Amino acid sequence: MALESTTYISGLVASNPTSSDNIGEGDNHIRLIKSSLLATFPSITGAVNATHGQINSAVTAANAATVSNTADKIVLRDSSGSFSAGTISAALTGNVTGDLTGNVTGNVTGNVTGNVTGDLTGDVTGDVTGNLTGNVTGNASTSSSTSGNAATATKLATARTIGLSGDVTGSASFDGSGNATISATVGNNSHNHTIANVTGLQAALDSKLTSAGTVQSAAKWTTARTLTLSGDASGSVTMDGSANKTLSVSVNDDSHNHTISNVDGLQTALNGKLGSSSTAANSTKWNTYKLSTSATGASSDTIYFRT
Repeated sequence: MALESTTYISGLVASNPTSSDNIGEGDNHIRLIKSSLLATFPSITGAVNATHGQINSAVTAANAATVSNTADKIVLRDSSGSFSAGTISAALTGNVTGDLTGNVTGNVTGNVTGNVTGDLTGDVTGDVTGNLTGNVTGNASTSSSTSGNAATATKLATARTIGLSGDVTGSASFDGSGNATISATVGNNSHNHTIANVTGLQAALDSKLTSAGTVQSAAKWTTARTLTLSGDASGSVTMDGSANKTLSVSVNDDSHNHTISNVDGLQTALNGKLGSSSTAANSTKWNTYKLSTSATGASSDTIYFRT
């Protein structure tokens, strides 16, 4: 009689028993089948509801599992128990060690050690050690501590004060939840500056030299100007204001007459030349002469003159 010997169902022979086998050997085949099934599935203690297709798909997916961040693949841990994944939608309880890149939506209970890049939405209870890059929406437990840099946060856990010192004083307290204004007071504004101390002042002043406005003080004019005389006198000179200039004047026609009254002081000067009794105070001769007769009436040709 054909009766195989096996422990698992993989050793069963489908063609046994043959038609020539003694019917009394049937119980031996039944016991062999049962023992093979029990040995092959020792942990099956209930009904298996999955279909063969589902079981086959599950096995195929399990065989395709990978430790890398691969879409539509089951996550497989490597020899160190680590794996890479994209978005994880689940409640996370415990410590996270390593870098977390992506958004966290939900509450985090436990310590976070490493760098977090992405947005965190939810409450954090525990210690955060590392750098957090992204938006934080939610509450940080007052019993927790944070070590690292928060690139984006809604507010500071402890409000800070910014103070001004030196020539300007003032301060403002803020926690980052809103803008703050510092009221500044100048302690002593009595000081002097040179043009070089004021950024852009020299350029602004230079630009005024080419504008249409009036420059009250300049080294020279941008455009030189010519002064010209006309009428009875002529002449011209060109100048740009950088130095003094002399204007050479020519009288076109100087033939003209004046009366004594047109010349200031002339009449007074003439009067000063006369002595008492309207005699000439200083002259070399008389303009006219007179003949004088004696008292007796005799004629005389004596001429009286002043030398």
